[in-house]
This record gives sequence, C-alpha cells and structure tokens, in this order.
Amino acid sequence: MARPEWRSTQVLAWTDQEGPGRPPPAPSAAVWTAAAATLGVVFSVFMFTDALCPEHRAWVQTLAGIAILGVVTSAVGLVRGWAGAPLLTVACAALGGVIGLIDAAHSPVRGGFIAGAFLVALVLSGWLAMRQVPLVRWDHRLVRDTAPAAEPVVQAPAAASERSTTTADEPSAAPEVPARQ
Repeated sequence: MARPEWRSTQVLAWTDQEGPGRPPPAPSAAVWTAAAATLGVVFSVFMFTDALCPEHRAWVQTLAGIAILGVVTSAVGLVRGWAGAPLLTVACAALGGVIGLIDAAHSPVRGGFIAGAFLVALVLSGWLAMRQVPLVRWDHRLVRDTAPAAEPVVQAPAAASERSTTTADEPSAAPEVPARQ
C-alpha cells in the first residue's frame, strides 16, 4: 500500500505579542438567532389576528410579511456570519413598532403594549449591534495594518535633451562670480 508523501509548505505563525492580537468579544450568534426567532414568531401571530379593520389589517399583514422575510433572512445571515444580519434584525424590530402603532388606532392599550414591546426589542437589538462596533474597528485596523505596502513609483529615464552633459568623472564647473572693485 503506497503512503502519501509528506510535503513541506510555508507556515505562518506568530505569538500574541507580534500578531494582530485577540479580537474584542462580540455578542454570540445564538443571542442574535434567538432574537430573530422570537421576532419571527411574533410577526407570524400578527399575520393571523382579526382585531383590525380591513384597511389596517392589510397594512399590518403587508408589514408583518415583509418583517417575516427580513427575520428569516436575518436568521440565515446570523448563522452564516453576514455583517448586515444584525442591522436587519434591528429593522425588523422597528417594523414591529410600526405595527403596534397601527394597532393602537383600534385598541390603544393593546397597540401601546405591542409598540412598547417592540421598542424594547429595538433597543436591545440596537445595543447588541453597537457591541459589534469594536469588532468592526478591530477588523478594519487589521486589514489596514496587513495591507501590502504601496509599490514605489519608478520614473521613466529623462529625455536626451534633459540629461546632464557632465559625467561622473568630471567635476561640474562652479559658476563664475564677478570680482568686486
């Protein structure tokens, strides 16, 4: 039975002192996914409520449908590590607040409670998104510090008329200064 040959390849390794350092802590994807799942369940409930007039019900169903699509996209993005997924979760929570305000036209207490709950969800998801700002700054600094240096600009040789007539072996003549009398 033939054994595969071991091949030496280039390995890059560094210690914590000479490398990019450890990234700042970020909220876990499980927290974001739980937030997106909770929003998705609540928006699904809004799709099947009958407490509104037909016009407001159409608005709520349209906004809840958009929010459900956003929540599903956000959950997939959070699992896959997309950078825009937390902001999509924030936008979906804001849509929930709008739905609560629309519901307040028919039942101020229920609409106020819904809008308040989504306001809390909006503040918490905004807080989680702001906790990722240090991680984004660290990533930008790392990219900037590890970017290859700019290539030096090589100038074209001077034209024949611009070249000096002196050679390296001959010293250049100093300009003559008129003598004072």
